Amino acid sequence: MSPPRPPLPRRCLPLVGLGLLAAGPARAQQRQYRFDQNFGRLSFTARHFGLLSSTGHFGRFDAHVALDPADPGQAEVAVAVATGSIDLAWPGATELLRSPAYFDSEAHPMARFTGRAVGVANASRFRVEGDLTLRGITRPMRMEARLLRRGRDAAEGAETAEFSASGTLNRLEFGMREDRTTISDQVRLDVQVRLLVGPA
Repeated sequence: MSPPRPPLPRRCLPLVGLGLLAAGPARAQQRQYRFDQNFGRLSFTARHFGLLSSTGHFGRFDAHVALDPADPGQAEVAVAVATGSIDLAWPGATELLRSPAYFDSEAHPMARFTGRAVGVANASRFRVEGDLTLRGITRPMRMEARLLRRGRDAAEGAETAEFSASGTLNRLEFGMREDRTTISDQVRLDVQVRLLVGPA
């Protein structure tokens, strides 16, 4: 088992809290939850030459969620991601994506998303709309979210809820214009998270 990754720098955490407040006050039945890379996964997928695809992930992120587990369609979320923690298996890809042509991690070490659930279809499927800030540029972002399962985890000694969310961004809108003949403009984001929502 690999050792747990270090948390985000303390100076980054207030950004998460401020983003959550900006999303609006928590409703009466909502509780505050926090998750990071130890309880979730944040990945991205791009197409190459229209034939192949590559998937990478961010190794360090921190998120706060205001959520009523019985009514996840009212969720509010704020996420901070360390762009320098990007990891992709292709040789040289990690360094390329950290460079000024892409995430420009030195100048913009953090990406942020704040949003809330809207357009609720049912208790297990809902949409999250908000704003994504990347490379200092903010654009609207929509994620389709699902409650995958809820049950008791004997190892944790607690009740858990597992969620997934996915959405697509256009990298051109964030100033990433390199290699358009080889890398798709559309990039898919996927989130998987497990929350401890109650006692055993």
